[in-house]
Amino acid sequence: MNLSKLALSLLAGIGTGCATAPSAPPVSMSGLPNCFDSNYDRERGLFTIRNAAGDPANQQCLLTVSSRGDAGSLRPGRYTAFVAHGGGGGAGGTLQAFVGDGDGGGGGGGAGAAETRATVNLTEGVYKLTIGAGGPGGSACIRGTVPFGGGPGWAGSPSNIIRVATGELVAGTPDADRYARPTRAQNEAMAGAQRDGRGGSGPGQASGGDAGYTKSTGEKMEAEAGDRAAPGRSAAGGAAGAVPLDDPRAGAGGGGGATRIGGGGAGGGESSGDREIAALRGKLGSGGGGGGGSSSECEPGAQGGHGFIVLRPN
Repeated sequence: MNLSKLALSLLAGIGTGCATAPSAPPVSMSGLPNCFDSNYDRERGLFTIRNAAGDPANQQCLLTVSSRGDAGSLRPGRYTAFVAHGGGGGAGGTLQAFVGDGDGGGGGGGAGAAETRATVNLTEGVYKLTIGAGGPGGSACIRGTVPFGGGPGWAGSPSNIIRVATGELVAGTPDADRYARPTRAQNEAMAGAQRDGRGGSGPGQASGGDAGYTKSTGEKMEAEAGDRAAPGRSAAGGAAGAVPLDDPRAGAGGGGGATRIGGGGAGGGESSGDREIAALRGKLGSGGGGGGGSSSECEPGAQGGHGFIVLRPN
């Protein structure tokens, strides 16, 4: 199986509901925390990644549905579930002098995640929530006798809801709880051989923006902001800005694609005050900004925003 097919198999199935999803083996509950204790954002009224140690691909927790109305549980009933993966990471910037014909510049912004909406019937029992983390940002360019351009950002990890007793998929992507990020080598291979600093994206997401390139026309192109997603759709990351050959300023990274809830991260580069600014991380489910790239510096891309799960009673 080639790497492109591997990526598709890891992330396929976004948006399937319980009526069409195949059953899976029973799910282990060993050591998982209560979702309201570990992952509930009371200000926003949703479950997302909180207090992550290191850089996990996801966080998993248990949600109890009980007619007793105990603290830290939901009552049985019909709910509208909104499930979003993590947003794609922004791409790293490329030194303008490192590639042919003066090419180079800021990295593309990461794609915003598609938000799946489904009506679900939550009966009494325990459910496992898997919340996908935002994709890491791509590496900055590698200097040396054989230079490499900025690395692509990673796709965000998938999210889902599973009924523990049966292993049934309730909403989201199958096998999200078993998803593992590709290695750096696999991620770069899936992005293609051009090494053009593409923002992170994946099946069910729009493509991240490409890297910017310098132009010999003397025209300076501004970085494009990331798009905002319509409900149920993903948003493309912004293409990076480019600078003319005689302009030493940094090519700005593209902005990350937004979601209905969270705005995309801004791209890095050089500000109007002649100050280098770093690419900014995306907010909930949105793409991270691309790193800046100038004739003297190249910066890494920013991580995408973490995924989220919302449950609203009907």
